[in-house]
Order: sequence, then structure tokens, then C-alpha cells
Amino acid sequence: MNFRHESINVMGARTQRAFVFSFCNKKTKRRFVRFLRSLQKKWSRVFLIIDSAPWHRGHEIASFLKDNRKTFRVMYFPHYTPELNPVEQCWKPARKTLSNRLLRTLPAAQYHLRKVFSKAKAMPKMFKYLQN
Repeated sequence: MNFRHESINVMGARTQRAFVFSFCNKKTKRRFVRFLRSLQKKWSRVFLIIDSAPWHRGHEIASFLKDNRKTFRVMYFPHYTPELNPVEQCWKPARKTLSNRLLRTLPAAQYHLRKVFSKAKAMPKMFKYLQN
């Protein structure tokens, strides 16, 4: 048998009621802007709390956010502090779902991830964290 190592990247945003996500081959600034545009289509006002990943920063991102400042308000977490970012907790159920499972295709992995992300009860109660 020949097995290939393939990966899925997911960009996600939380609301109190939903987890909005998008699959991508690679996290890039261009892909992040595309994800922000998808959020903009859903909501007229978005408050983003994002980490300092390379695809979250730079001229392309700053330009998009400046052009759309009526829609987006952004706060950055300090560098190297994923433990402060409550959305990081959303990835735990996904990792648990995919662990110890042989998935022969990327669409199969996406299927299982969509299932776990669509279950409201599987998502952490992060908004209590934000109220403190």
C-alpha cells in the first residue's frame, strides 16, 4: 500500500451560535482575505480577535481591513499566546474526531470535520471566557 501525507487547513470564526469555517490547501494572506469577504457577506459588522500568524498580517490584510473598516474591527492577540485565543479550543473536537482514523481521501476528512463543526454542543463555550 502507498500512503500519502496530505493535510487540510481550516480557517474558522465563531459567533455565539455558529462556527463558520472554510477549507483551504494552504493558509495565505490572499486566502485569509477571501475568508474575510465570506464573513462580510454574512454579517455587516464583525469584531475579529486574531493571532499574529503570518497570513493574518501584512500590507494586503491591512489594506483590506482599512477599506472595510465599517465592517471589521480587529484586535490582535500578543505573539506566541495561543492559550489566550479561545477559537483554538474549537480545533480540539476536530482533532479528536480525526485521530486514530484511516481516511483515504481529503473529502472524507472534510466530511468528518463538517459534522463535528456543525454540532453546537461539540463547540467549546468560549463566550463565557470573553465576558470576563
